[in-house]
Amino acid sequence: MFDDLRQFIARVSELGELKQIDGADWDLEIGAITEIEAESPDARLLLFQNIKGYPPGFRVASNLFNTSRRIALAFGLPLHLSGTALVRAMKERIDKGITLIPPVYVTSGPVTENVFTGDDVDIMKFPSPRWHKDDGGRYIGTNGIVITRDPDAGWVNFAPQRVQVHDRNTAAIFMATGRHNDIIRRKYWAQGKSCPVAVSCGQEPLLFAAGDWPVTWGTSEYDFAGGLKGTPIKVIKGITTDLPLPATAEIVLEGELLPPGAGSVIEGPFGEWPGYYAGGARPETIFRVNSLLHRNQPIIQGGRAIVNPAGWTLGRHIWRAALVWHELERQIPGVTGVWVVGEAGINSMIVASIRQMYPGHAKQTVELLSCLQATALNLSYAIIVDEDIDPSNMSELIWALGTRTDPAESIDILHHTRATPAHPMISPEKRDRSDYTHSTAQIIACRPYHWKDKFPKSAKSSSADLKATREKWAQLWESVRGG
Repeated sequence: MFDDLRQFIARVSELGELKQIDGADWDLEIGAITEIEAESPDARLLLFQNIKGYPPGFRVASNLFNTSRRIALAFGLPLHLSGTALVRAMKERIDKGITLIPPVYVTSGPVTENVFTGDDVDIMKFPSPRWHKDDGGRYIGTNGIVITRDPDAGWVNFAPQRVQVHDRNTAAIFMATGRHNDIIRRKYWAQGKSCPVAVSCGQEPLLFAAGDWPVTWGTSEYDFAGGLKGTPIKVIKGITTDLPLPATAEIVLEGELLPPGAGSVIEGPFGEWPGYYAGGARPETIFRVNSLLHRNQPIIQGGRAIVNPAGWTLGRHIWRAALVWHELERQIPGVTGVWVVGEAGINSMIVASIRQMYPGHAKQTVELLSCLQATALNLSYAIIVDEDIDPSNMSELIWALGTRTDPAESIDILHHTRATPAHPMISPEKRDRSDYTHSTAQIIACRPYHWKDKFPKSAKSSSADLKATREKWAQLWESVRGG
């Protein structure tokens, strides 16, 4: 496991998956290079340095987790795993249970190498990118974590949320309604107070993963991250807040979210996770930055929203699939695989494969698949396939959809399922009345159970036969790759 972002980048470099880039412009160029590289199935981690208009040593990292190997690396899983094999390994970790380990306070850490308060604060000193052409501004926070503390119970929450910079000590944080830290900030505002907040803009990988995980209300993501890592996360006490800050973070902004009515700035638009500008721009309460901490030669951990989101979500499609598989197995027999189709937009399409064992088995599975906590938000398609289909293999999935469905019989529609403002199919009329619901298709792409034994035989070779052939003729594929 890794104690900071730099250790992870160094290990990625040893694996040959790092590309350092000199001289790129923070304005659109970093974003465009990130997008082009992300189109490769073996997209490298990009480390931008000597950025136009900024001193040497102020850096931006992107495409951090695009490959299965880097996802496995971040979670401490075997590096050779990919697809549903990687999901299974993650599920087995979840099956064992993740024991919460509280953080430990230390007196100092690398993040305190440079500390500024009051008039010395200047967040414009960092090369925050404008990632997309139609973005409303520059974003220092796209792969960071936003830290708050519940004023009643005292537990600490953090989550990845975008942070737009406006001037030397003013920023805006977009918090979706109903998220834990949105609830927390409203508690402070109800008391007429500002909400203390801190933003880490680069941190050890498992902190980012924990912030994205559906941790239950009242449980600190610091405790959960310690459980994922197996050791406590090191934190320091904030300079101008009492919030715990990651001791090895690259950059931390500390301050307060002013109450509504105390001023606002426009946040957005920003190219969202589905690949569209669906959320628009809106006034957000001011994030006044009162202190700034950063390491020498700081790295902004950045991410551009692209069609395949793997590179900026730290394997969300992997661990969400693992959570779903874990939950399905608790209630339903015969589950052989689960996959979240990242190319469809993080959570839009999920597939489970089962070995059908009784009438209604596939229907029961798709019903449960549609309403789990890890899948219910923004889910457009829940799909069930037979055990001979690898859910992570798009060719096999499309083949099953094309040959094992009768649209009139195989598809059911759920209405009024949960969505968010970022979903591009929320109509203007629904947005006007804050109706963020849509529909979910349940698709059973399986041999019909009541006559599956009479279903035409597949012309595919068995996986065992293919494995034996690959092993016998390994030199053939080696020569093809080498030549």
